Amino acid sequence: MRYLSLLLITAGLSACYTTAVKKRTKEDIQLQAGFMYDRDSVLLVVKEGPGKEEEADRLFLQAIDAYRNKKKAGSSIGLFRQSILLQPQAKAYYEMGNALMDEGNVAEAVKAYAIAETLGYSPLYKVLYNQACAWSRLKNREKAGYYLVSAIEFGYSNLKNIQNDPDLQYLRAETDAFGKIVSNAFSGATDPEKLEWNLFTHEFALLDLPVTLDANYGKKLKGQFISYDYERYVPEMRDGKFSRDVGSDFYYVGLVKGTDSIKTLVYAVRDLSLDEEACPAYYIASFNAYGKLIDKLLIGGHLTLEDPLKVATIQENGVIEVSEFVQRYEKDPKEEGYRDNKIIENKALDQLHYGIADDGRFIKLPELLGMR
Repeated sequence: MRYLSLLLITAGLSACYTTAVKKRTKEDIQLQAGFMYDRDSVLLVVKEGPGKEEEADRLFLQAIDAYRNKKKAGSSIGLFRQSILLQPQAKAYYEMGNALMDEGNVAEAVKAYAIAETLGYSPLYKVLYNQACAWSRLKNREKAGYYLVSAIEFGYSNLKNIQNDPDLQYLRAETDAFGKIVSNAFSGATDPEKLEWNLFTHEFALLDLPVTLDANYGKKLKGQFISYDYERYVPEMRDGKFSRDVGSDFYYVGLVKGTDSIKTLVYAVRDLSLDEEACPAYYIASFNAYGKLIDKLLIGGHLTLEDPLKVATIQENGVIEVSEFVQRYEKDPKEEGYRDNKIIENKALDQLHYGIADDGRFIKLPELLGMR
């Protein structure tokens, strides 16, 4: 789980911590309005809150009546919010997202749909399709396409709606070979092997580029564990030197680039013999439409403490910049760990640049080309 933004009313807690959820007693954890779209706060309330489903459902039904029956989307939104603050539920976030879309508040609708998905809204393809519509209205072709293909892969079957939905007008107009992409998505939607691959890749959210993958980014990965059910896609899980009990944890990082035939992903591996302050190892890997590995590259962290530390920045144009450093600490990290261990030297070594070829392979770029 990513950082928990919580306010714990306990003696001695510093006022500098971010406030997200007010904890009055062990039995009473309540979501605050300003953190309605904070994933970690919502999940904490769902897990440890008082569970006010009955009161929340009463308000939810009032909101649905206002939205669906009385056609008053604007007035329903406040009721959905009240329901969510009592008890966050996937259905309330989903329907509030629909109401927000009707009211033209598309940016907030995206946030509502994202939480609905996090909370397990079912059927999944509905919330994925609506996210595609929202991103299309926001004129984000890449994210709209990603969510539309995902919706089809997870069961959305209304081809006529895809071809005519006004919310998808921008995506249709701005996507080369739109029909072919949709057709390919439908062709793989019933293949068991493809479905397993889709389940795995769905956990890789589209990365906002540019992004730098370092120790600080690694702190955001808590809770984003890759299950060993997917070891066929993560070679390091099958490496004999790793133990499932004490060796390493594996994390979803994100999707760098995706087409109907190739997906390029980033995942992280954290050595459990090191403390949480240590930089995880970051791998970028390309796979075909059925999850067969095409190419893989270590772009961040290091495999041993003796190796130079790699820090990767993935640019908006897809260029991967990998900088290498030799770091010396005040105390030996092998003995003392990384927490409260001051870096006394950070010596830059090489800086390499890589591109992603059309076939998914990683190619080393000349220095001047990589710097563009």
